[in-house]
Amino acid sequence: MKEAIIYLLFDNWCNSEHEPEVKEAMDKAIQNPTEDTIFQLSSITEANAFKAGVRECLKMFRELLVDNPEK
Repeated sequence: MKEAIIYLLFDNWCNSEHEPEVKEAMDKAIQNPTEDTIFQLSSITEANAFKAGVRECLKMFRELLVDNPEK
């Protein structure tokens, strides 16, 4: 289970480039690569990955505790 959570979080971080907010920040950082634009891109990417990871972990807990209470 621990590995599944780690892989899930990593996948969410890697796949966050498809989010419009991340795409916009990425475009800004590429067009004007300053400390601020790169930090903003990093922050937005991490925040989106964290939120997606929390949602997925909640789904896992629901499956474990609510949908399969006998396990």
